[in-house]
Amino acid sequence: MPKIVDHDAQRELFAGAAIRLIARDGFEGMTMRAVAAEAGLSYGSLFHYFGSKDDLLSHAVRLLTAQQSRRVNDFSSRSTGLKALERLLFDDALVDASSRDEAVVWLAFLSRAALEPTLAAMHGQLIDGWLERIRQMLDEARAAGEVPTGLDSEAEALAIWVFSAGIGQQGLLYPKRFPPARQQKLITAYLDKLRAKA
Repeated sequence: MPKIVDHDAQRELFAGAAIRLIARDGFEGMTMRAVAAEAGLSYGSLFHYFGSKDDLLSHAVRLLTAQQSRRVNDFSSRSTGLKALERLLFDDALVDASSRDEAVVWLAFLSRAALEPTLAAMHGQLIDGWLERIRQMLDEARAAGEVPTGLDSEAEALAIWVFSAGIGQQGLLYPKRFPPARQQKLITAYLDKLRAKA
């Protein structure tokens, strides 16, 4: 009887191996042979799922994004408006020991997206979804009277995303200057300025 292979599980094993390798050795250290060895699977089987390093990187990023979306969905079901937005930004921007690997993978993805149009298009789709989520939370905050009624939620969502992306990068590159507590304080202070205008 032939062995039944769980293809989704195989993809996740390879993506998990890629994430660990990028976090440890950078994108350059994520060779296809290294990924297969890290996953404990055959080199040949890897190519049944991914035709290139970029394919594997994009799958790894989608896996991390899906995990983050589940976390955001969880706390968004229990809070709204600025509180939900604060939680989203803490999850997205803060870089600590547990989120460092994700941040390194994301930066590797950004460097590839700057060179590869397919990855750039994927990045744009991911960010558009994230901006829409932030905008919805700002609209909730406006409806609840937490922010001014005249707030341009679309423009503010873009400003918040750029601000939080910068915090995450600084936290990754300069962890002593931007420890998690300082990153969190900066995010809270930004949102407090929105509240102060209400």
